[in-house]
Amino acid sequence: MRLTEERKADHKKAGRSLILIGLGFAFLEVLKQAYLLRNVFGGGYNVWYLPFQLCSMPIYLCPPAGVMCLLDDRLSERGRGIRSAMLTFLEDFGFLGGLMALIVRDGFTFADHPLLTAHGWIWHLGMIALSIRLSESGLTDQSIKGWLKTLPLFLILASCAEMINVAFHGMGDADMFYISPYHLSSQPVFRDLDAAVGRPLGILLYLAAVMFGAFLSHIFFLAAKAIRSGGSRALK
Repeated sequence: MRLTEERKADHKKAGRSLILIGLGFAFLEVLKQAYLLRNVFGGGYNVWYLPFQLCSMPIYLCPPAGVMCLLDDRLSERGRGIRSAMLTFLEDFGFLGGLMALIVRDGFTFADHPLLTAHGWIWHLGMIALSIRLSESGLTDQSIKGWLKTLPLFLILASCAEMINVAFHGMGDADMFYISPYHLSSQPVFRDLDAAVGRPLGILLYLAAVMFGAFLSHIFFLAAKAIRSGGSRALK
């Protein structure tokens, strides 16, 4: 009984934290969009800045995952599985996205707009911090199956991103998830790969590379769990 009460308390605490984190990311995005509208776009709107990149996903996934934590005792096993996949996605793909954005900073480094650059650093460091915190929370599935369960969610989100790219193409360069079908990749290495194999195959290879990168993140957290536990049982 005591363990059950402790679990309920832990889930409620995690749920409140996730909701607040999601709202915090949303607030940062609102500030960014307001700044862009006032100081960068000159009265128009550049659809490249629509908030649906891989790094935008905490806005959309943290609040519902938080609510599902609050309602833990009412969730079915399927519901808990969906929540676990969402949080494991934020752990693995969030760590990858945050880290790669800090390595390749072209997307948020603005010489004339230091506030936007600061926003980018805060955002992506926040993603990495969230990933690490989730890995320590016990709410993610750090087995290999846990990573596999994130892939359908990733492919659904990537499909939504591509639909946005197509739907808003007439309004500019919407390049959500960097998989716009209308030009070569804007990402280093993959731009040359697209030129060699064509954009459709290049998109598939890019998505495969992102999934593999998330797998490496997953292995990193799995190894960290094994080290924390002091044994090899975490690797099973």
